[in-house]
Amino acid sequence: MKRLITPLALILLAGPAFAQSSADQEKRIADLEKKIEKLVKLDTKKEEPKDTSFSVKFGGRIHLDSVYFNGGQNRLPDGTFMRRARISFKVNAGADWVGEGDVDFAESAVNIKDMWVGYTGFKDTLIQIGQFKEPFGMDTLTSSNNTMLMERSYSDIWTPDRHVGVAYSTWGDRWMVKGSFFGQAIDDTSDAQEAADLNTDSTGLLKSYKIIDNHGYGGALRAVWLPIKVSDSKFVHLGVAGVERKPNAAAPGVYAVDFSGRPEQNKVSRAKFVGAAVTNVDNWKQTALEFAGLWGPFSWQSEYQQTKVARRGTQMLAWSGTALVATTAAQQLASTVDHTFSTYYGQVSWIFGGQRTYDIADGIFKPVKASKNGALEVVLRFSQMNQDDLTAIDAVKGGIVKNTTLGLTYYVNKSLRFMANYTKVAPNENSAPSAAYSPTGKKIYSDNFNFASVRMQVNF
Repeated sequence: MKRLITPLALILLAGPAFAQSSADQEKRIADLEKKIEKLVKLDTKKEEPKDTSFSVKFGGRIHLDSVYFNGGQNRLPDGTFMRRARISFKVNAGADWVGEGDVDFAESAVNIKDMWVGYTGFKDTLIQIGQFKEPFGMDTLTSSNNTMLMERSYSDIWTPDRHVGVAYSTWGDRWMVKGSFFGQAIDDTSDAQEAADLNTDSTGLLKSYKIIDNHGYGGALRAVWLPIKVSDSKFVHLGVAGVERKPNAAAPGVYAVDFSGRPEQNKVSRAKFVGAAVTNVDNWKQTALEFAGLWGPFSWQSEYQQTKVARRGTQMLAWSGTALVATTAAQQLASTVDHTFSTYYGQVSWIFGGQRTYDIADGIFKPVKASKNGALEVVLRFSQMNQDDLTAIDAVKGGIVKNTTLGLTYYVNKSLRFMANYTKVAPNENSAPSAAYSPTGKKIYSDNFNFASVRMQVNF
C-alpha cells in the first residue's frame, strides 16, 4: 500500500501542475500531502493487528500479624496470626479478554477469593463474570495490600464483598460508574449446603426438616466523580453507592441476616462486640456516601453507610432448629417491624518520602510509591458502628462501638511494609461478646479496652 501512495501522488500532480500558478500548485501539493498522511496512518493500523497471545502473571501476599490486648475485663487472647497467605494470577486471554484469580491459604483452609473473566473490547469499559467484589464500600473495595491501616473500618462487616455475578463498569478521566447483579458467594453456598447435609443420617435420609432455601441474590451500583482535579496527586473524590440484597439460603422460613463483627481487629480473638440479627427478612437496602481525596503527601477517606432491613410480613411459622412451628401472637407482631442501622468512619494520612496513588477505573486508592530510602506514613481514624434499633416492638440491641486508631507504616519498597496500629475500643451498654469470653460466665457490657497490633506484609 505504501509503495503505491507516492507514485499515485505524482500522477495526480503531473497534469494539473502545468496549468496552475505557483501558488495554486503549492496549495494543491499541501492538500495531497495531508491525504497521503491519512492514507499512511490507515494503512499502518491495518498492518498492526491486536495482540492475541495468551499470558499469565502470578503474584501473592503474606500478612503476618501479632495482637496484644489490655484494659478490658473480657478474656481476649494475645497471639500471632497469619491474616492472609494468598496466591493470585492475572490472565490476558487474547486481544479483549482478561481474567483474575485469588486463592487464600490462611487458617489452614483453602478459600477462593476473586475468580473472574472480563471483556475489555469497548473503550474504558470492563464486563466481568465470576466472583469478585461488588461495587459498594470504598474501604472494602480497596485491596488489603493498600489499606491505610491494618484492618478495614467497621463498614467492612456488612458490605457485600465478593459474590458470584456479572458486572459492567465504565469510566472517564474524572468519573466512574459500575453496576452488578449477583447471587451468593462461593463460600456462602458451600456453607449452606453443608449445614443441610449434616442433618442427614448415614443412609442419606433427613433427620430433620433443615434443608436450604433458595439462594439469595441482589444488585449494586456505585458512581464516583472527581469535582476537583488539579493533577493525579491533587484531587477530591465524591462517591455514592447502593445495594439491595435477599437473604442467603438457610433453613425454611428463617430468612435471616446477621451483622455481627469484630472491633476492627483480626482473628487472633474472634470476639464480636456488635451483633444485630434479624429473621423473617424480605430484603435489606444499603446506601453509602464517600468523601475522599489526595493532596500531595496528605490523603483522607471517609464513608457513611445506612442499612434498612425490610421484613416479609407476619410470620406464622418459625424454625425451631429441627422443624417449623407455629408462632405466638407476640412473635407475629414483632416479625413485621423493619429496622435501620448505620456506620461511619473518617481517616487522614500523611506520608513522608512517598506518594499514595489512585485509579479512577476502580475509584479507589492504589499502592504507595516509596522513594529509594522508603516512606513513612502516619494515619488517624475514628469510626463507629451502630447496630442498636430500639423500636417499641422488637427492639434490636446489637450494640454501638466507637474506635479510635493511630497507625504507623514504614514502606521499605513496593513489595514490603511494616505496620503498627494502636486502637481504643469503647462499646456501649448493649455491646458485649459471647459469655464464653467472660471470666464470670456472664456477658460483660460496656467493656472498654485497647489493643496494639503489628504486621509484616509482603506482596509480589
